[in-house]
Amino acid sequence: MYDVIIIGAGPAGTAAGFDLVSAGYSVLLLDRRNFPRKKACAGGITPKALDLFAYDISGFIEQTCYEVKVRRPGGRCFTVKDSRPLCYMTRRRDLDMFSLNKVVGAGGRFRKTGPISAVSQEEDHVAVHTPEGRLAARYIIGADGANSRVRQMAVRPRTRYHIRKCPALEADVYVNNAQGFKMEFDFSQGIPGYYWIFPKKAHVSIGIFAADRNVPMTARHLADYAARRLGTDRLRNIKGYPIGVDGRGTFSGRKPGAGRVLLAGDSAGVAEPMLGEGIYYALKSGQLAAAAIIRALEGGRPALTSYHYSMARVRLDLGLYSLGAGLLYRIPGPCLGLAKFKGVHGHFSRGYAAGRSLSGIVFPF
Repeated sequence: MYDVIIIGAGPAGTAAGFDLVSAGYSVLLLDRRNFPRKKACAGGITPKALDLFAYDISGFIEQTCYEVKVRRPGGRCFTVKDSRPLCYMTRRRDLDMFSLNKVVGAGGRFRKTGPISAVSQEEDHVAVHTPEGRLAARYIIGADGANSRVRQMAVRPRTRYHIRKCPALEADVYVNNAQGFKMEFDFSQGIPGYYWIFPKKAHVSIGIFAADRNVPMTARHLADYAARRLGTDRLRNIKGYPIGVDGRGTFSGRKPGAGRVLLAGDSAGVAEPMLGEGIYYALKSGQLAAAAIIRALEGGRPALTSYHYSMARVRLDLGLYSLGAGLLYRIPGPCLGLAKFKGVHGHFSRGYAAGRSLSGIVFPF
């Protein structure tokens, strides 16, 4: 029997796994895919997310962005700048492989598995049922994404812990001088959401994020946008995916898990709902889940209770983002008209560049 089984080997799962293995506990990571694998993700790492990695990922940064262009409804733009980086561009395929290798190198185990058929809890352990057989551990961390099987089977029936899913679609566009493009959020396309342009080393990542799941979102939309903005409609690696936001436990007393099962990352719905940033909250929730399990294994209070309380600052952050998203996508013109002033966006850009969370910027105490 393992100390912890982690289902999902993305940022949340590997962040939790690395901390648990480093503390001397036995960990099995399960994922439905072999690594490396193409991951649907724009690959932007904010300074606060970079600070959370327990190891150096500088070798995987393809572009460092000091400026972000924001295109308002109607097409007018303003630029957010700082002397320090505002975002780092990576390729998730390579970053996730590196993070998984870090966990395995520290003593964790990894196994590709088929669909999980059940999660069963006993008084002193929990078991996950896979096509390869039954696997038991003292705790399970569900980090298997917005469509989490762990949440559906082990958590939701008990606590009605639901999440909202924001759709996203992205593709790679190979262009000359990709690094000459600025990072951009484009709110001028008439949707409750935005189009993005993220420059990498040899290509540009473009995509659509929607705050409403009913927004039309097809490869044709992306190809037409690429033709207008980049001069070509040749797309590669087109991928659609849901982003897990607004987990009901975020704004209520419901805990992100049940019994010996803890949820982290998109499985817990802890991506922020305004721009869809998920990597920071995946890392943070994974690390907090690991810390709570370590305390419980060392004789402290139940892991889920400890984890829930430790997520208080994350819940505050996500509540602020939810308020911001409600305003931004209801009245984008006035919101971005206000944001264009340097005194407004400069306050937030300085905080983000310094690695502070939104609650740390709004409440600097």
